[in-house]
Amino acid sequence: MINIIWFFLPAILALGTITSIEDIKFGKIRNKWILSAIIYAIITNIGLIIYYNLTTGINTIYVLELITNITFATLIGYGLWHYNIWSAGDGKLFIAYTALLPLTVYSAGYQQWIPSITLLVNIFVVGLFFMLGLLLFKTRFKDLKKVLKEFLEEFFKPMTLIESIISFFAIFWVLELLLAMMGLSQSYMLRLVLTMLVFSNVKKKLGDKMIYLMSLIAIIRFSVDKSVYSWNFLLTFLMFLFTWKFLMSLFRGSLSKLGSELFTKQLNIDELKPKMILSDDIIKTNRRPTEGELETLKKNPAFQLIHQKGSYYLAKPKNSTEKEIFIKQEAEGLTLEQVNTIKKLGFKTINVSQVMPFAHLIFLGVLMTVIVKGNLLILFKTLLMKLFS
Repeated sequence: MINIIWFFLPAILALGTITSIEDIKFGKIRNKWILSAIIYAIITNIGLIIYYNLTTGINTIYVLELITNITFATLIGYGLWHYNIWSAGDGKLFIAYTALLPLTVYSAGYQQWIPSITLLVNIFVVGLFFMLGLLLFKTRFKDLKKVLKEFLEEFFKPMTLIESIISFFAIFWVLELLLAMMGLSQSYMLRLVLTMLVFSNVKKKLGDKMIYLMSLIAIIRFSVDKSVYSWNFLLTFLMFLFTWKFLMSLFRGSLSKLGSELFTKQLNIDELKPKMILSDDIIKTNRRPTEGELETLKKNPAFQLIHQKGSYYLAKPKNSTEKEIFIKQEAEGLTLEQVNTIKKLGFKTINVSQVMPFAHLIFLGVLMTVIVKGNLLILFKTLLMKLFS
């Protein structure tokens, strides 16, 4: 019996090759390729369903999972765009690849109803290794020592660590209960990703008051969840906590700051153009920062302060919990209107991020999924067990 991946592989290779080249050369993923791939996937899947219905009989569960999987991929693609983790083009590309991949390719670490979570994990594993490789290649040894020191200080800072432990303990449990209602209680990677998004969102809205809400949920969990009183739970919890903290540092902490420093370019303000992505936040406030706040801000050479028409405008390194952002960017970069607004503020220079194309990494993640027939992390775990056995 022929493996149905062969019906989709030509379209996967064509989509991956074209979008990777265009993203690297032009920084753009065109909708016509996405739409063509999705139409091909729909026609091919309908053809296969009709064929199997006439021969061996239709697998209703398989068809239902195709629908739930595409729905999940659409929500994830939109969610990661909404939180500026990747562009709209990358999100749509993820949806197209999900449509093109038959469920049979996810055999290792199969997640019922949402098997494309495996594809998402593989894409970010590939992206993580690629980014770490670039960082190692471009970073001096003293900078690596600095970022390692900052990571450890950030990880073990008493109040931050306490807040992280309590918040992770609370949010991870609530998500477990919600996902269990959908039959997804074993989707640990999905819970990790969702915990990051929930934590960032709640922290941004509540600030320092977040700890009170998280403590209340943690107390409720201690009261009703007896599974927490075991060594097995403690070891598993610590493993997930460390993974979560590392990922948070990668996207929001010291590792992210190092990447920002390495891939940031300072421009004269008249060189700023649409589609560029600021590496700083521009904050608007009606009060002048205190002397103490100014001393802290001036420690970063990128800091700028402008006073105009009774308001103060600050350009300073990005902070995921900042509430008073004046220029809110999309993942695709600045609009022409935003560029004109920034130029009128009076800043002499501005820091922008050097955007790295991601389409080729998504394509590589897809190919790795097909080759290993599922989750890359399971392959790494198996290799490590063989190595140390």
